[in-house]
Amino acid sequence: MSEETTSTGGRPRKGTLVLQKRGWAARIWTQVDGEWIRVTLSLGTMNKAVARRKMARLVAEANAGAAVTAGEAKAADTFKVATERVHKQRVKDGVKDAKNELHRLRAFAFEEMGDMPVTEVQTLNVNAVLDAAKAAGKSRQTVAHLRQDIRNVLAAAKREGTLASNPADDAEMPKFPETVRKERAVLTDPELARYLAWQHPDERYATAVLERQTMACIARMFGGLRTGDLHALVWEALDVEEGAFAWGWAPRKKTKRPQLLEVPAMLRPILRDWWERHGRPRAGLVFPARRGERAGEAKAKASHADALRRDLARAFGIQAPERIRTKRSNGRPLTKIVWRTVRDLTPRERELFEETAYTLPLDFHSWRRAFSQALAEADVNAQQATALTGHASLAAHARYLANSGKLRRLPKAALPKLGVLASSRTEPRGQNHENRVGVVGFELTTSGTQSRPSTRLRYTPMGQGFSVKVGDWPGGKARA
Repeated sequence: MSEETTSTGGRPRKGTLVLQKRGWAARIWTQVDGEWIRVTLSLGTMNKAVARRKMARLVAEANAGAAVTAGEAKAADTFKVATERVHKQRVKDGVKDAKNELHRLRAFAFEEMGDMPVTEVQTLNVNAVLDAAKAAGKSRQTVAHLRQDIRNVLAAAKREGTLASNPADDAEMPKFPETVRKERAVLTDPELARYLAWQHPDERYATAVLERQTMACIARMFGGLRTGDLHALVWEALDVEEGAFAWGWAPRKKTKRPQLLEVPAMLRPILRDWWERHGRPRAGLVFPARRGERAGEAKAKASHADALRRDLARAFGIQAPERIRTKRSNGRPLTKIVWRTVRDLTPRERELFEETAYTLPLDFHSWRRAFSQALAEADVNAQQATALTGHASLAAHARYLANSGKLRRLPKAALPKLGVLASSRTEPRGQNHENRVGVVGFELTTSGTQSRPSTRLRYTPMGQGFSVKVGDWPGGKARA
């Protein structure tokens, strides 16, 4: 660094770093008895990055007219300053929860130890912060997150050599009353079929409903994708050649390990339908933002839980539409559709829509839970199930199974049994025969001879569908 002269109205000095036997020192200009003199102050660190930050702070104070002493030169950053610095780095590193981390620290940690040098922070100070968060009514999970936030800040100071150990490592969580660990409700296969068969009566909202239905099918049958994965899914990651959709890459945004997965035959016509409706794109987001200034861009971090439960309430007949005729401000007639609750919830529906003594209401992540539970019910072993769901918390063998380059096949027994609401009809024609199984939203047709049968699956959302030859995709041609 080069040194620059300063005075009232002059250029600010910057100072120079000097490496000495006991660590880095700063050679700066400061005022003593009203006169500028050049001093060399030990910074008390061997870390050049830390020394550079300390010197910048000393130079700023000196240029402001303050006298700088050797004690101030060796002083460590306060917890507040260290927090702001660590936050900026975590934002650069792409940590999604960085904003919430900073909010928690500002709300609870700064009052107790914000102005305290990080070298003076002790475990008892961390415990006091956690106790204060609990007293404010925060949950056990929030307090645990807060402890990790503090640990992250102090870990950065330890890595720089400012701390010999991290006092947050010995911090203890406050005692919380024991509570029932509730599981989220999960739709059954007949309930999923009923949902897929529903269409919004208002064309303005029909596309949004179909989008959620399509995302639900993908999450339920294609690797149990999380909501963030659905928002990040692009057409380039899917086998769009001739609309085959035989395979695709699951983004796995959380674990950062994309997976190559087979697309089950039952899911292919659903993907094909969404693809056809959007002009057969070969690139871009599968589910971009649909409205506003960000239309066409990636969806912001958002939950679809409320919209999903609203769809289900209407699909199950809990709410019914009522047309209300009013007038616009200019006097022209206006017809609105208002949804009214027309009946009480059944015990099963109460589990889906409300928190009970044992369960939490349905959310969009429930599709991933349904996928995982279906694997267990299909007797898929833990290692294979871990690979199919993309979890990365098991031992070395499980991590090997999670190899992203290996094509994973979803067992047929793990697919949703949408045929449970079906009716069958058989029309024998000598040796030739044709069986039709009508499913809500689906039609499975078997024809041909007994020795050489041919099977087709037809998916019909919103009155339009595609005929698919099962097992020989894309043998079936799309038809409206």
